[in-house]
Amino acid sequence: MTKLVGPTYPPLARAAHIAGDVKVNVHVRADGSVASVELFSGHPILAPAAVESATKSEYECTGCAGEMSYQLTYTFAFIDDMTPYNKIEERPTRAAKCLYLWKCGIVRVNTFDWCTANVPPQITQSPRHVKILVFPVCVEVESSVSASR
Repeated sequence: MTKLVGPTYPPLARAAHIAGDVKVNVHVRADGSVASVELFSGHPILAPAAVESATKSEYECTGCAGEMSYQLTYTFAFIDDMTPYNKIEERPTRAAKCLYLWKCGIVRVNTFDWCTANVPPQITQSPRHVKILVFPVCVEVESSVSASR
């Protein structure tokens, strides 16, 4: 691979805290263009991002007489080094079951700088392996609280 087009961590997978490996078989023509990419294994929510990245990336095939194929692994993971909350902002939220109550529940929003600044994923590449690391989604929902709170 000469130029990696980094995958986008699927927002639904990030919110649901889905991580794991996606393995694809990449078929490269002698001129370095991608003939096809097929999914070998991986989570169905993560797989489209890996297939799209493998398809859009650029490859070099020096000395190849015909089409070559190889397996590429994409590892989707979360950054584990998270310091305890240093600032929590509580915001009231309403649900359909309590439309007329002032505070039915509280949403705790972590306000770290990285949380509000939409930090791009950390993408590293080694032969036949791409690793995508992101911070987890920064919103936690607490259970409902009474209106008297």
